[in-house]
Amino acid sequence: MIACDITEYGEPDSDIDDLLDNWSDMDLPRDAWLAYNKQNVLVGYAAIYQDSREIFHFDLYVHPALAKPGLNEELIDQCEKRTQVILSEKKWEQATTSIIVAGSNQKSKQLVEKLGYTILIYHFGMAIHFENPPSAPVWLEGISLRTVDPEKDDRLIYNFIQNAFERPGRIAPSFEGWRDFMLGASNFRSDVWFLTYHSNELVGAALCFTYPEYGWVRQLGVEPAWRGKGIGSALLQHAFGVFYALSFSSVRLVVESENVNAFRLYESVGMKCSQRYAEYQKAIFSS
Repeated sequence: MIACDITEYGEPDSDIDDLLDNWSDMDLPRDAWLAYNKQNVLVGYAAIYQDSREIFHFDLYVHPALAKPGLNEELIDQCEKRTQVILSEKKWEQATTSIIVAGSNQKSKQLVEKLGYTILIYHFGMAIHFENPPSAPVWLEGISLRTVDPEKDDRLIYNFIQNAFERPGRIAPSFEGWRDFMLGASNFRSDVWFLTYHSNELVGAALCFTYPEYGWVRQLGVEPAWRGKGIGSALLQHAFGVFYALSFSSVRLVVESENVNAFRLYESVGMKCSQRYAEYQKAIFSS
């Protein structure tokens, strides 16, 4: 995975804890595959996992220097056939599958398009690097901030985030799926989840995680009626300061291309686009 990251973006972007978190919800003997060459060297990996919206994600990595031509297509075919079996077991007629391809990987993009996948959306990886302490946040008058109690705040935060992320066509994850993904992550830390209030009203949330080399803002939301008042930028600046105090020199996140306002917000606090991903989807039918 790291070899693929370096080829596509010049630096590692995969984390062992994320991989193990994905594996914890998978039937590994049936839903994941390893491909070896004649020298018994691992050259390919593929896996299927479902998100809380019942979309099947195909996770694919083929070694850029060691894999034989055509291995990507073989692994995708394996994923599709396994998906058809799952559909039959669940008695579903069809499902949506998703493959994310690095924006710089033209061969992979051409391959998935040849196989009938169409682009759903682009994702932009954004980052900020610190050589000096980041600027202190400027809070709107009357705003207070606290960290979370995961046992008491889980439903509150879930409802807030789904409302903040609401848009036409979006399918919200279930509470159980969201909670498992967010609070069940192996690198969850309540001290880097931040909530902002005005009086007793929750108006903003930044839900962050730590990785070995950087801080990560996984979900950032502001109550629609409170947008444009600097709450989002102040939450980000606060998160930057906390991560800097924890000795991280950079913070990263991913934003969807259609979320233009969020992209501009991240640029306004000094983040720059460093990676681009294309998400492809295709309908798979039961065999």
